[in-house]
Amino acid sequence: MRGASLTGRVRERQVVDGLLAGMADGGCGALIIRGGPGIGKTALLEHARDAAQDVRLLWANGVESEAELPFAGLHQLLQPVMHRLKELPRTQAAALRGAMGLGPATGDRFLVGLAVLTLLAGSGPVLCLIDDAQWLDRSSADALIFASRRLTVGGVVLLFAARDDWAALAGLDELRLTGLEPAAAEALLRERAPGLAPQLRERIMNEALGNPLALIEFAKTAGAADPQGLGAPQAPLPVTRKLHETFHRQVDALPEAARRLLLLAAADDTGDLELVLRAAELADGQAGAERALESAETAGLIRIDGGLLAFRHPLVRSAVYQGAPFTRRCAAHRALADVLLTYGEGADRRVWHLALAATRSDDAIGAALEGVAHRAGGRTGYATAAAAYERAAHLTADRRQRGLRLSYAAEAAVQSGQLGQARDLARRAEPLTHDPARLAGLARVRAAVEFELGFPSDAGEVLVKSAESIERTDPERAALMLAHSIRTFSFSGDAGRAHDAAQRLSLIDVPPGSGLTPLVRAMRAMADLLAGRAGVGTPIHELIAAAHHLPAHRPAERLLAASLALITAQDTIALELAEPVAEHARTHGMVGMLPHALEIITEAQLLAGRHLDALTSATEGYDLGRDTGQLHRLAHLGGLLAWLTAISGDQERCRMLAEAGIRYGNDHGVVPAGALSTWALGLLELGMGRAAHAVSHLESTRHPIVAVWCAADLIEAGVRANRTEAAERSLRTLMEWSRAVRRPWVSAMALRCRAMTTSGGDAGQYFEAAIELHERCAQPYQHARTCLAYGEWLRRRRSRARAGIQLRTALRIFEDLGARPWADRARAELDAAGEARPGHGTDAASPHRLTPQELQVVRLAAAGLSNRDIARQLFLSPKTVAQHLYKAYPKLGITSRTQLDHLDFGTPAATGRP
Repeated sequence: MRGASLTGRVRERQVVDGLLAGMADGGCGALIIRGGPGIGKTALLEHARDAAQDVRLLWANGVESEAELPFAGLHQLLQPVMHRLKELPRTQAAALRGAMGLGPATGDRFLVGLAVLTLLAGSGPVLCLIDDAQWLDRSSADALIFASRRLTVGGVVLLFAARDDWAALAGLDELRLTGLEPAAAEALLRERAPGLAPQLRERIMNEALGNPLALIEFAKTAGAADPQGLGAPQAPLPVTRKLHETFHRQVDALPEAARRLLLLAAADDTGDLELVLRAAELADGQAGAERALESAETAGLIRIDGGLLAFRHPLVRSAVYQGAPFTRRCAAHRALADVLLTYGEGADRRVWHLALAATRSDDAIGAALEGVAHRAGGRTGYATAAAAYERAAHLTADRRQRGLRLSYAAEAAVQSGQLGQARDLARRAEPLTHDPARLAGLARVRAAVEFELGFPSDAGEVLVKSAESIERTDPERAALMLAHSIRTFSFSGDAGRAHDAAQRLSLIDVPPGSGLTPLVRAMRAMADLLAGRAGVGTPIHELIAAAHHLPAHRPAERLLAASLALITAQDTIALELAEPVAEHARTHGMVGMLPHALEIITEAQLLAGRHLDALTSATEGYDLGRDTGQLHRLAHLGGLLAWLTAISGDQERCRMLAEAGIRYGNDHGVVPAGALSTWALGLLELGMGRAAHAVSHLESTRHPIVAVWCAADLIEAGVRANRTEAAERSLRTLMEWSRAVRRPWVSAMALRCRAMTTSGGDAGQYFEAAIELHERCAQPYQHARTCLAYGEWLRRRRSRARAGIQLRTALRIFEDLGARPWADRARAELDAAGEARPGHGTDAASPHRLTPQELQVVRLAAAGLSNRDIARQLFLSPKTVAQHLYKAYPKLGITSRTQLDHLDFGTPAATGRP
């Protein structure tokens, strides 16, 4: 569409212009323009193209018939800058070449996204315009999403135009287009068709419903079809259908050869003019194909630019393809496949065209398409792999083989984050599958989907029922499924079903050499803990005894063992188990597993008092959970981030994250997400000095494990709010946990709480014992909490000098941690004691002032890695790394990279080890 179709779009133009204005100064951004067909999305892209000055323009169109071909959209967008591949780091260049079919596939999805980011950032200023993004293949969409969310410098702007129902770019800024107001619609009609009779204009406005393209196209054809006004009045038709009818009126006026050529272009539409012409020549000869091309171009339906062919508007393509009879569409795909046979490249594309041309089962094509799926999975194009396996199954006559391919499709769909699709595929595969191992795999798929999209309790039931069916034929697999079901039931807080699953697990005769006996014992202990049987201590002892011997040779089992280690406060063991899983997931592109691993790593780092590490891990996991649509992980990690922001005193962000976690937990029966978020709110209130509100939140944590973790906060809040019964009840739980786990920092915490609930001079002995333990272990936050409580107690007993020692220690630690409300409390206590404050202030240079990503960057820079190496590990561009360092130096009180050697940034956990 030309600029006149932007009539009535003043605000929308301003939004786009504002984004473009910052490019000259290196500003970056991404925006998705949403709306139905013909609403004006393409017009806004063309406005951006015309308005952008002195920038490189890259343009791509999503192609409906190529939505299942990996990296087709990316190839179209980046073709003009592919000559710059030699400037990329070697691994990135190799990944992008593999994705484009120019070399062996690396299988690293992250590296492809990083290569796109680096290529764009180094080509700036550059404006990327992606039209019909809802038809982008998933691999291209993932790579562009990855780049869009990480742009910070380089003058790169990406504008996506997509249909309303497309959710692949969730998280980016959006500009939603709706129908024009009646006054603007009438102005557009008067501008484009000034001779329309009033009644005809009114009819067009009624039919178009404010859609600019519909208004324009109806205005072009309505007068010739019916000068009196589009015939008799009738009920409004869907805009898309009416637009297709309008376009077909133009297509039907063309010669038969031109219509065949247009259908060929619509069926493939790589933009490769030579390919389309050679396919057209099969039916019409060279001269006939060239005349057909001229007719289509003269009619204004396509445009030719060098060796590229493009439709005037995506709706033309849609109308041409959808309006053609099925047999003609098949013939077009068959012709394109015939040409690709001798075309020199595009073997996988040829298989797809053969598959789309098939009208009945075809084992040869099905087998070839399964090969396409396997190769797509190797490039981590899991969405393409799922589609290819599904289509291969459709072409498979043998029921067993069809079920097998559908099951592969289901598993690939889970990996690609297409959870609804995975559930549908699993349901279709099950009636065709008789192999117990395959059925168990399908049950794992359905459980994974139910866990993320439904309810953990239902996911657990799926695992239990599947385990029952194979416990005699495959006891090892059955035992593992029951173990995971108990863990799953823990997320729903369903102690009864967890206990039943544990009982069944204990009856399974697992092979002696499987090493599963400790797992059986551990999961029974976990079920007892959930049910509150025998207090906390007995099951904790069982978990500790088993934690060192749990099966850890597979990622899922390692994470299960790590989660059990967390319950026993064995943070070191949990990290030893989970961190290799995170590394494995990064290396092999298992993005679906990475948020889970980072969730456990975050919890272990919190227990270890490594708040900076926890913040970086949780932030990365949260962003990945959002990217992959893992809503349960998002809520759980959001609760952990809320806990960290509660300590920092960021009330608005804490409440936003916590309320989202509580809402999600309540709606989906995910108890830990709600419990963690509730704990965060209680901790926030406690830090702000609102003890009664803190008690209200902390008493409502409805998960037994979280209740143990937050017991110390509830005890302190109860004491400060004169809620002694709540404090004493939680103290018994905490003391029992402390005796069971025998971890110094837990014992120190318990001693602090015992001191706070003790009257008289004995409290001082407990405080002193707690301080002694803190000094033997690295748990700075809990150490500072104890110093603060002890200092307050000493001040009330008029021992001001001794109080000052404890309070100054607390203030220093809190300030180093960035725990502003706690530092304020320590400062107020020092003032009340009449003691001088230390010179160390909240504005001092500190790693805690860095953002999570800045911290990751400076850690790796301090370890000696180059900007390119850091970019590779953190999936950033080198320019972004440089920008992070530039922003980090003033916060650290330094001016150059060499000074990083003298700073302590802790352990670079979960960031990819150098």
